[in-house]
Amino acid sequence: MEEMQNAIISLIRHCPNLQAFVVDSPMSDSFPPIADALCTYPADSLRTLHVNIPIIHLARLIWLLDALPTLTSVFVEFSGQPEETLHLGAASGLGLTLNIEHLSLRGYSADFIDQAIAWEFPKLHTLAFDFITYRDDFPDLMEFLENVGKRLIELDLNCIPTQDVAAILELCPLLTTFAFNPDWRLPIEPGNQFSILVNAPHENITTIGCHQLLHAFGVGYAAAYSGYDPLATQYIRCSNDLNFAAMTKANFPNLERIRVLSRSLLRDLEAANGPDLVCFERWERWSSRCADEGVRLEDCTGEELGTLPGTSDDEEQDGDSDEEDAMEVEAYIQPQQDSISIIRDVLEECRRATQSSSRYGANGPYMQAY
Repeated sequence: MEEMQNAIISLIRHCPNLQAFVVDSPMSDSFPPIADALCTYPADSLRTLHVNIPIIHLARLIWLLDALPTLTSVFVEFSGQPEETLHLGAASGLGLTLNIEHLSLRGYSADFIDQAIAWEFPKLHTLAFDFITYRDDFPDLMEFLENVGKRLIELDLNCIPTQDVAAILELCPLLTTFAFNPDWRLPIEPGNQFSILVNAPHENITTIGCHQLLHAFGVGYAAAYSGYDPLATQYIRCSNDLNFAAMTKANFPNLERIRVLSRSLLRDLEAANGPDLVCFERWERWSSRCADEGVRLEDCTGEELGTLPGTSDDEEQDGDSDEEDAMEVEAYIQPQQDSISIIRDVLEECRRATQSSSRYGANGPYMQAY
């Protein structure tokens, strides 16, 4: 980790016009020195920040956001378990004004949102919130949306605890894209067979995304789980039906598409060659309802739901396919194994360039770092 940290910092030093910084792997304790480098060298040019950091480094992240005025897109994945008391020091309660347009949060982000409630986001129009691995200590999402919702155009909520969809959509009148979890058990209009998704028709939404739905079609792990707890499975499927029945032109006059977002569900459907017989009626009912409403029902790839990759009975073709898959995996793994040597090569080029540069000379900032 120390070698990788030094390599990343050296690359940042040599990229004063850096616009995008993306490190998908967990940074652990390397984040503070890397954050310091980002604040020092490309602070006036960096527009995209994508990092995976331990929640204990939240204070350093707050200072980093404050120090990068040109940031427009921020993706943060928080790793590690939340602490009972997180000490933020002087970073707590700051009144920041951030020009971020796209904000994506994944993992335990409750402490971040608690701080962000007091911040100003005058340009924020896309918010993605993934809290799917946690059920407890849920952040005050509604209060945060009261601050930023009126400007949002896209909102993506992926979590287990049920949220008040109608109240959320009322806070976000400009939304064109909205994604939520149809497993939520929402209030039902008395005498009707659909959930209450809106208090009044939402005129601007054209796309609705559906997370989860893992129990809806009786495939994959959820199918095995239904044998252990059939009551819970039926409860979730009932919620799915009630929520899907509310995705109509009456509630969303400009609705164009409903997209099933789970990649694992699509893989399970492909492996099972379609939904289980018990759930096939649901598949047909949802498809017919969308056709009647003039709404396109899509999977996570943008294809129509039900357009599964074809299978071949030719064993030779199947063998070739398996061999191609193995080659693809090998081609993916190899660069990962060789990444350190690639970075060393880049650093060596930087060293040669620095040594020949009259701007720094032998005692310039790069040589001093080593």
